[in-house]
Amino acid sequence: MSMQLSFAGFMVVVTIATTAGSMLFFWTLFYILDVTEWHAFYIAPAIGVGCALILIMVRLYASLFSRIIYYMVSIYWGMLIYHFLFSIVFLIINAIHKLSKTWGLCVLFIPSMLLFLYGFISSFVLTVTTLDIAIPDARSNLSVVHLSDLHLGPIYGKSHVSRVVAEVKRLQPDIVVITGDLLDGSMKIEPDVLFPFNEIEADIYFSLGNHDDVFLGLEEVERTLRGSKIVLLNDEAVMNNDVNIIGIGYRLKNETLVNKLVNLNVTYDALNILLYHAPSLTLDELEGYNIQLHLGGHTHGGQSFPLYLSLIHICRCRRYAVCRSRWSPYH
Repeated sequence: MSMQLSFAGFMVVVTIATTAGSMLFFWTLFYILDVTEWHAFYIAPAIGVGCALILIMVRLYASLFSRIIYYMVSIYWGMLIYHFLFSIVFLIINAIHKLSKTWGLCVLFIPSMLLFLYGFISSFVLTVTTLDIAIPDARSNLSVVHLSDLHLGPIYGKSHVSRVVAEVKRLQPDIVVITGDLLDGSMKIEPDVLFPFNEIEADIYFSLGNHDDVFLGLEEVERTLRGSKIVLLNDEAVMNNDVNIIGIGYRLKNETLVNKLVNLNVTYDALNILLYHAPSLTLDELEGYNIQLHLGGHTHGGQSFPLYLSLIHICRCRRYAVCRSRWSPYH
């Protein structure tokens, strides 16, 4: 029931956000084109409701047609982020100096489309970031491949998994971890999508993200994992040689996360690695629970410009362990 309520709440947020963004964009566009701006007040709600209905259709009736429609909606959302931003930029510039129709359209469309195309192309390019982390008292060198926010579903499928697996095999890690949102949650997928992970020699551990648990549900996640070597750590810890891997499912409140850490086996005789989807705890808080390394995801590096700038500021202020930007126009 809670999962259904969460999805229903998400639909409300999608409808409101899409309507608000579309309304500002179309109002600005109609203003530039000297068309009655009031048209935006019935076009935008129709788009907002339509996008929510498409999400419901994809969730209930997974097919090639629904995936194509979902893909188109995702592209619209990706462009809308920048159209919304540059609508505000246009209104500010136009208030200072009246722009012609040509210059108004240039301000509204050219930078937003360039940024969108860059983000769109980048979202399909696999990039490996290598970090050497010195941990005091570590007994030996450990190679960990950290994956997060793969969002397997209507857009990314088995072919994408195969590309990721090929890159992981090239790196030859000791352990592979997936810190949430392995599945997008917008539609059910068949277990064979995850079968390429079985080609990886290293053990694979997975903690739940909000899209896995809240949008899809634990039972469906467990069904999807059947047949793959991915080990779900849902509020539990497992020893792998001299490494204690702690996986905690997604929580909305830090207090709940802290309670789980207290009840789990956080040992002082091993390297403790926390797998938790949201980077919620600071360095000081992690040290208090003897967590040497916290791996997470969720923020997508700020998702897109200029949101990642605020993420970098937050990371600096709260002293997060590792904070890096990664461009992705979706989810």
